[in-house]
Amino acid sequence: MKLSKAIGLLFSLAVLVGSASLYIFRQDVLDYIALRDYEPSPAIVRLATAASLNDYGRKLFYVHDPSLLDKANFQGVCGNDEETIVLGCYITNGRIYVFDVQDDRLQGVEEVTAAHEMLHAAFDRLSGDEKDRIVTLLQETFATINDERLLKTIENYRLRDPSIVPNELHSILATEWRELPQELEEYYSQYFLDRLSVVAKAEAYESEFSNREDQIEAFDAQLNELSTIISQKRTDTNQLGSALSSEANLLNQKRSNPQEYNAAVPVYNAKVRSYNRELESLRTLITQFNSLVAERNEIATQERELVKAIDTRATEL
Repeated sequence: MKLSKAIGLLFSLAVLVGSASLYIFRQDVLDYIALRDYEPSPAIVRLATAASLNDYGRKLFYVHDPSLLDKANFQGVCGNDEETIVLGCYITNGRIYVFDVQDDRLQGVEEVTAAHEMLHAAFDRLSGDEKDRIVTLLQETFATINDERLLKTIENYRLRDPSIVPNELHSILATEWRELPQELEEYYSQYFLDRLSVVAKAEAYESEFSNREDQIEAFDAQLNELSTIISQKRTDTNQLGSALSSEANLLNQKRSNPQEYNAAVPVYNAKVRSYNRELESLRTLITQFNSLVAERNEIATQERELVKAIDTRATEL
């Protein structure tokens, strides 16, 4: 009887320990089940490799069955925001979707997006204490940043829903900001082989936009300055033309006096030559202006093409 009770007690303890272990390692069990028969496509493997995900980061990525989707399919699963261009989405405890960007000038955007979405999944898995620690570090780091683009990005999230800002900071700072404190670098090293290689990709495709924006700004400054010069030159030339017309009338009145007329002709011809030089100078400035407009518009067209290449919204630009 005593032996039977002892065996029963041991069995109960074994069940209890087993249940506790199963609870503690339940996420590992679920991940194992999810990945047991999972075979990522070559495109997804390349994406994970190019995003510099280490074994754990790759596991988090794969366990959410990531997909590269074209615009129509992406809209169907990630929705549509009238204000914001969305390049990826993470469905909580579900899947990861990345927009398949076709423009070769934007190489790297898919890898950065993949890493960004993987980190949303990672954030969900943090324990309460660890999440509080990391969020504090992220907020302290963000307080030191004065990058206009990054500040605007986070402010847009804050205006939409302040509660999502910590989660977004967790993904954005890791994939888009170089200078992180050592404690955060050590934290992110559990997901990446080389975090800075991801940041470099983000900087590269972002520069495709910022470089063109800078060029357009420079062109606009040149065009504004040149427009002012042309306007003044046109006024001066018109005045010279009017004065020359009056001179011509006076010269014609002197035809009855050949000596006076002949003396006045060289002076008049000199004024005509001066007028023609001014007129040619005006034409040159106008040609230069039109050439700059064409160059400026070409850059603006390229920028619109780049925006269109990543615009997952329903309305075309």
